[in-house]
Amino acid sequence: MSNIIKEFRIILEILRTHLAAAREIRSAFALQVVGMMINNIALALVWIFFFEAFGKIQGWTSMEYIAMLGMSALAFGISFTFMNGSSVLSEYVYNGTLDQFLLCPRPLYLRILTSRIGVSAIGDIFFGLILLAIYGVWAQASLLTMTMLLSLTLPAALLMSNVSLATSLVSFFIPDAHSIAHNLFEVFLSPSLYPGGLFQGALRFVFVFIIPSLLVGGLPAEAAIANNGWLYLFIWAMAAAWTAFTLMLLGKAVKRYESGNLTGARV
Repeated sequence: MSNIIKEFRIILEILRTHLAAAREIRSAFALQVVGMMINNIALALVWIFFFEAFGKIQGWTSMEYIAMLGMSALAFGISFTFMNGSSVLSEYVYNGTLDQFLLCPRPLYLRILTSRIGVSAIGDIFFGLILLAIYGVWAQASLLTMTMLLSLTLPAALLMSNVSLATSLVSFFIPDAHSIAHNLFEVFLSPSLYPGGLFQGALRFVFVFIIPSLLVGGLPAEAAIANNGWLYLFIWAMAAAWTAFTLMLLGKAVKRYESGNLTGARV
């Protein structure tokens, strides 16, 4: 237990240092945060206009979509603000920076995830919280529903980080695979921004068990709105399963790594 607490304190200190460094360039920091929020607002407006024009999609209205987008944005913000290292793993492998992580006594998985923060993703956190607040007022949601919505952003964020890390592992097999890893992650991310009602039958199975896009938006929103405890537990179980799966893949991929003999200090 003491080791877990120690590791948690180290992670917090690393994140505090990264955030302090990002805040030093205040104008760039603000522009990135605001820019991401504007981008998200545009996406939300497109779907609100769509629902107004065409009506419900398998029971989904603009109100459910606001809840889903709020959860997805908040999960994305948490994942890529505090665990953005997964998105640049392919760069670490290509330029030899991974050597420094392998020499560190801390767990490689956590060291990679917390090695970098994403400043623009802070805008997703603010945007997600605003959308969830709007949904709570609009739908007059109960305390249980809002608690479930907020708590399910945690397994959703963990899933995003794990999928991002898993797709980046292609860099151990293909040189300079940053673009490939990014495109593979987009295959997962893009469906998570669509209303869950669009995915039915076999398509729903694929985007839950094979490409877990629905687990970071559509399914958590459905679980919270319906106060479905079994679905709530299923989402947490899938997040845990993907963590174990990613750890296994990382262990196998690292065995293929050839040192870049890069020297230098890293805090």
